[in-house]
Amino acid sequence: MSDAEKGGANAQALYDGRDQTWVKHFILRKYLERFAHIVGSKWNPITYVDGFSGPWNTQSSAFEDSSFAIALEELRKARNTLRARDIELGIRCFFIEKNRAAYQHLDSFAKATTDAEVRTQNCDFEEAIPEIRRFIEAGGKKGFPFIFIDPKGWSGFAMDKIRQLLELEPGEVLINFMTQHIRRFINSPQEVHRESFERLFGRGEIQEEIIGLTKQDREDRLVGAYVQNVKRTGRFKHVCTAVVLNPLRATTHFHLIYATRGLKGVEVFKNAERSAMNEMEARRAEAQRRDRMERSGQGELVLFGQREDPKSDHYEQLRDRYVTKARDRVRRMLEKNGRVLYDDAWAFALAAPLTWEQDVKGWLEDWKKEGFLTIEGLGERERVPKLGHGVHLVWHARQR
Repeated sequence: MSDAEKGGANAQALYDGRDQTWVKHFILRKYLERFAHIVGSKWNPITYVDGFSGPWNTQSSAFEDSSFAIALEELRKARNTLRARDIELGIRCFFIEKNRAAYQHLDSFAKATTDAEVRTQNCDFEEAIPEIRRFIEAGGKKGFPFIFIDPKGWSGFAMDKIRQLLELEPGEVLINFMTQHIRRFINSPQEVHRESFERLFGRGEIQEEIIGLTKQDREDRLVGAYVQNVKRTGRFKHVCTAVVLNPLRATTHFHLIYATRGLKGVEVFKNAERSAMNEMEARRAEAQRRDRMERSGQGELVLFGQREDPKSDHYEQLRDRYVTKARDRVRRMLEKNGRVLYDDAWAFALAAPLTWEQDVKGWLEDWKKEGFLTIEGLGERERVPKLGHGVHLVWHARQR
């Protein structure tokens, strides 16, 4: 095993028993890896805000398995690369943690960081929002904020409070929507829960809207309602979701909600999501194997070099569900409008989880063969549409 492979294996071992956290951090790292290079070429400084920093259950003494350390590492990498282009990227971070014991570790990490401006605050995230906004604005008009809201539950980030951060332009947001907790309490008769959901979603009708829906339809409706409120509140052009499954059960652990105003951000996030899903299913398969061994008290034989396709039936059913729905929505979009910019259809489709660019191009090819679609604006040697090239999709009745 190479040193790189050993390093990767050791990093993954830090998340044993926290597989869903590993997936979340994988997406965060993969996204920031490209985000920092792209944004840092145009905007300066980058301000990274971590609203529920922890650290929680970290195994590394250097906090390598924490979101704040991961973010700072990726921003540093981008700064080093951009220096070769004579760009000196400024890095500013604001970390917030309510728990006093966790905050002491966080503050020690911040004080040991000398190559970036790092601010910490020991309080509720909502309480810190006015100060966060002032900190971001102090970075100047050429700065770009990325805000990560990663609560342990489903409270503490009310829509009317985070509005101040969602509205920042430019700016992007990644929110951990704790689906398992929200699903558990959505029908609670306690008034405190109803009030909490109204604060979370920004409106109180959501409980009535899901009455009578099946489990998966209910989950999708809850996430969809939250996505639309984030989009509307922050005036974002694009909001995408990634689903992170429970390691041991066929159920959703949480959704990651990503909001941006640019197509490039969508492209980078979707690439990160796709890579993470392959790794997620491999880790779920391993977690389930370990669980079987622990319950049975017996080992399982794994042949050297053997790696079966780990994708579970639940994962495949979810992917088929979301891809089918996205395809149908794009088709209705084309039927209604007749002529649609490829960029718009692409973004409309990829807002759904588990749906990739190759899916969109597959639909277009099928519709072309069936005589429903022509594509205008392709270059002489171009066979498939590309973003930003002014390509249009034209829908018409089947050729007879």
